[in-house]
Order: sequence, then C-alpha cells, then structure tokens
Amino acid sequence: MTTRRRVLAAASILAIGAGVTACGSEDVSPTVKKDDPAIARGADLFAERCAGCHTLDVVGAQGGATEIKDRERVDGPNFNVRRETTDSVLYAIRNGGFSGAIMPENIVVGREADDVAAFLSKYAGQERKAEITPQQPAGGGNANGGSTTTPPTTQSTPQTTTSTPEAGTTSTGAGAQQANAQGKQVFTQSCGSCHTLKDAATTGTVGPNLDDLTPDEATVQRQVTNGGGVMPAFKGQLTDAQIKAVAQYVSSVAGQ
Repeated sequence: MTTRRRVLAAASILAIGAGVTACGSEDVSPTVKKDDPAIARGADLFAERCAGCHTLDVVGAQGGATEIKDRERVDGPNFNVRRETTDSVLYAIRNGGFSGAIMPENIVVGREADDVAAFLSKYAGQERKAEITPQQPAGGGNANGGSTTTPPTTQSTPQTTTSTPEAGTTSTGAGAQQANAQGKQVFTQSCGSCHTLKDAATTGTVGPNLDDLTPDEATVQRQVTNGGGVMPAFKGQLTDAQIKAVAQYVSSVAGQ
C-alpha cells in the first residue's frame, strides 16, 4: 500500500470512529449544565453511558425509538415522555432495567448512579402531554358534555331527565368513550414499550402480550399501582385518575 493510500485509509477509519461516537447523542443543553452540580454530572453520565439506547432531548440522546412501529430490541424508553422517580431509576440501574434482558446491570454505581437518578427524576417526561382531566362525576352535567349552566331547568323538570332513558344511555356511552380515550393515552405513553396490545398498536415484548389475556379492571389497577415481577410500580408516577383510566381501558380491550 502506498503512503497516500495509508493516509486515506487512516482518515477514513477516524471519520468512521467519530461517526460512531456521535451516533445517538448530540450535547447536553446549557440549562442542564447550569443546574445543580450533581444533576449536571448525571446528565453527562447519561449522555456517555445511556444515549445509545434511550432518547432524551435535553442531553441530545437519540438512541431509543420515538414511534412504536420503529422499535428495535435494544431500544430503551423514550425519556422525553416517560417520567421517572429517583427510586425507579436506581432500581433499573442496579438490576439491568426492569427485565434484565438488554440493559447491563450497574452501568453506573455509587455516587454516579445517584447523580444519574437525580438528573432523570427531574428532566424525564418533560414533553409528556398534560395530565388527564378527571371524568365528570355522574349526574354532574348533561349528555352534551357535562355543562351545568342551566341547573334550574334540570331541577324544574326532573321527570324529563329521568323519563328519557336514551339521554342516560348517551351520557354513559360518552363517559365510557372518554375513559377509554384517557386510558389508551396513558397506556401508550407509559406501558406500550413493554406490552403488546393491538387496540393501542403497541408491540412491546418485555411484559405479557395483553392480546392473550383477559384481566379484569381490579387486577389491572392493582398491577399498575403496585407493580409485580419485572414491572415497576406506577404509584407516584401516575395519578390515581390515570391508573383507574388505564385499568378501565386495558380490561375493556385486552384479549380481543
């Protein structure tokens, strides 16, 4: 090989190496760099150790799938939309995620693990959609959206309201549709990366395939609240209303 060819080959190798290093990560945002020193260190560690498998814009990490249909086996959760607590992050670090299938155990330890947990618990989930509006209590409004602007009319003609079963049916149907929409949103954002469910178009393989199961609402609510096996507890990460909504949704569509 001539000297010129050796130089070109070496340059190509360096270029490829630089590309691999840059793949999946850009840079930590100035806002994070100016945060508490422990959080800033955690951000740097996350970008260095975790960006290849996870997505999180504030550190330029692009390693995870942003759409369910584009997921690969090594894709970790998208932390732009998934919230985390300090305890859940430390559990995942120590145990190799929640399944132990892909993520190595103790990718960081000691103070470094604490710093990563502090960073993620603050910055994960910032792009998540607004919290779900609690469902209107039964009898709190009419069938057209829960309006209570004309209570005197309702009170003056109670026989009309109670004598028309179709109105009650419409209200119940609308409420059920609203609850299902709310539950589907929560499931897609928080559960779809681990579970397959045809109705939600999710294809996760870490947890059970819910198309093969028919859990009742109480079972789903208990599992989501307390966790079990490799599944984390979502109490504290989701509100009570969100947990109830996802339990109603899953129990109504699983196994179909």
